[in-house]
Amino acid sequence: MILQTKHKIFLASLVYHPNRWLRTILGKTDLGQFSRNGFKWELDLSEVVDFSIYLTGGFERYLNKFIESNLSNGMIALDIGANIGAHTLTMGRSIAPEGQAHAIEATEYAFRKLSQNIKLNPRISDHVIAHHCMLMPSSDQDIESNTPNEIHSSWPFHSRQSRHQSHQGVLKSIGTARKISLDCLCAELDLKRLDLMKIDVDGNEWDVLSGGLETLERFSPVIVMEVAPDYHQTGATKSFPNIHRLLTDLGYCFFHLDGKRLPTTAEALGNSVPDGASMNVVASHPNSRPLSFSHRPCF
Repeated sequence: MILQTKHKIFLASLVYHPNRWLRTILGKTDLGQFSRNGFKWELDLSEVVDFSIYLTGGFERYLNKFIESNLSNGMIALDIGANIGAHTLTMGRSIAPEGQAHAIEATEYAFRKLSQNIKLNPRISDHVIAHHCMLMPSSDQDIESNTPNEIHSSWPFHSRQSRHQSHQGVLKSIGTARKISLDCLCAELDLKRLDLMKIDVDGNEWDVLSGGLETLERFSPVIVMEVAPDYHQTGATKSFPNIHRLLTDLGYCFFHLDGKRLPTTAEALGNSVPDGASMNVVASHPNSRPLSFSHRPCF
């Protein structure tokens, strides 16, 4: 059963409010540093992602288990839409000591938190590089001029700001984020390999993928991405069918995190995700490295 995002937030709030009351009684706030799952975190417990790490040791733990099973020493990984580093730190631990994890985050709000969480973990900080970037379809200045100044990167339990109707996110400024295509960024980094990409950009998948065609064709990385068709305007260039077509034209096939093959058409795959919900999937290419699907996802 795939829950709508608003229902996930509601269920988490049932635990958050008693916890907040107890912390208040003890003279503590929602802000603090906590050790969870072998990492040190700076968290704001009024945020859903942060509270999940505080409560369970991770956010989307099944995805972290997949990452751990499919990355190893010496590999290269990208965390696109890294937010506070909920998956970045797992990547860094998995590829150390000879690999690299590149965490890409566009908003100033999340990038500050991401950078701090990397800094708090010196055992992996040498292997994790944070980039304050917004990935574009190209590095053309005309496209850059049409880039929004805000994107969704905050999921608070309570907010006076309006929320995205579907994924419930709140807008945050991209500030001085560099605007660059994935291909240009990877060329600058002089990557010799790319084993895995995680993409969680809440409706901006087209910009990321269409700006990275050379990278995808060269390296055929495993892609872990969020599927949420109603994040996209039907019939628009950035629509889910076009995203699906871009990847399948390159030879990618879609799988559940447990290895089950997903429907081959965009319509059938999209219909498997209810409105207001999302599902993490794996896109694998015939040239991608063999995958381990040993963990059953819990949505």
